[in-house]
This record gives sequence, C-alpha cells and structure tokens, in this order.
Amino acid sequence: MRDWRAGDLPIYREWLRPHHEWHDWDGPYFPVPDDAEADTLVRSLGSLLDQPRTAAPPRRAVVADRGTDSLIGVVSWYYECEVSDWRRVGITVFDPSHRGRGVGLEALTLWAAHLFSSTGIRRLDFATWSGNAAMCRVGEKAGWREEARFRDAREVRGEVYDAVVFGVTRGEWERTAPTRSGVSP
Repeated sequence: MRDWRAGDLPIYREWLRPHHEWHDWDGPYFPVPDDAEADTLVRSLGSLLDQPRTAAPPRRAVVADRGTDSLIGVVSWYYECEVSDWRRVGITVFDPSHRGRGVGLEALTLWAAHLFSSTGIRRLDFATWSGNAAMCRVGEKAGWREEARFRDAREVRGEVYDAVVFGVTRGEWERTAPTRSGVSP
C-alpha cells in the first residue's frame, strides 16, 4: 500500500472503464461510472497530488504490486457517521491475476492498521454482499465480525443477495495485533 503518484492516474482511469470484471464484484448494484464521471474522479484525484499532506489519513491509497509497485487496486474510507467518527473502508483489487493470493487480506490489514494508528477511531467496518464470497472470507480471515446481514437487500444480475457488514473495534484490533504480526499472544 502506498500514496498516489501521477503515473497511477492513467492506470486507474483504465481500470474504471466498464468492461473490467472487477465491476461484477465491487458494488455491482451501483451504476458503473460513465466516461465523464470517471474523468472527473481522476481529475479530482490528480488535483490532490499537488496539495501538501495533512495529518489526516488520505481518503484513498494505492494497493501496489509487490514486484513492480504498479497500481493493482485501491483502499478507501468514508464516514458512515462523521459525528461519531465512524468510518467505513473499502478495498478493490482491480487486477484479477492478483486475486485469491491474499492481496485483499493484506490490504485490509494494512489499511486498518494505518487508520487505527493515525486516528482516534473506535471502530471500522466494510460493507459487501453475500455474492462476493471472497470479500466475506477476507473479513473472516482478518478476524472482523459479521455485524449485520440485511436479507434480500441487494439485486445483482437479476438475483437477490444479502447485504453484509463486517466490523472491528479498536479493542478487538489491539487484542489481535500479536497474531497479525506473526507473534503468539
């Protein structure tokens, strides 16, 4: 995981194109951005590159290939409720050749570690759907709890699925830190 660079923007723009398969898994119940929306998103992201870094964690970061350092996905966060500093995270691994290799789990773990260490948040969560079994497994393997299941809440390609939310509190995160670093508790 790393900060954005100018060279990431055209790669990111390409991954936003609607023909890429990741759109089938990451919130497929939401519309895929059209060209104008995708261009605006990339321009907005590009305008942030020249701004000085603040103490607040960035809203998005790059998931990079370990060997080439090229963009293969993104992590993000947004406020579910800003008043209580309740943040929801997102992970997208664009490149299908990198899925099923622990990249999502590592990205979630690194992103959560960064957010817990750089803020005073009490909890994090992420939302997915029951048809995205890989993301549900990432949450389970990371030790996050399934906190909510909204039955029959998402329709994807004519089929109905549950909406699922996984979460972790700061206390749970801190108690499991030794196992994440490979050290027994």
